[in-house]
Amino acid sequence: MISDANLESVVGRQCRLLKPVRDHQGRTRFAEHPRIVRELINLGRRMYLVEFEDRATTFLFPNEIAIE
Repeated sequence: MISDANLESVVGRQCRLLKPVRDHQGRTRFAEHPRIVRELINLGRRMYLVEFEDRATTFLFPNEIAIE
């Protein structure tokens, strides 16, 4: 089971994308460093809501980013 004790610990930090991902508008992103807006656990999986410089957002899994 995943603990939610430190869920807010990475909020506000930048991350680096480890592979191409799509934002909610359908654009493919890769060479960007989005900011983590929220960290949550959904159905036992840790996820991050990230925001790109142009304010577009998407949810990513821990294996898709490196937190800086």
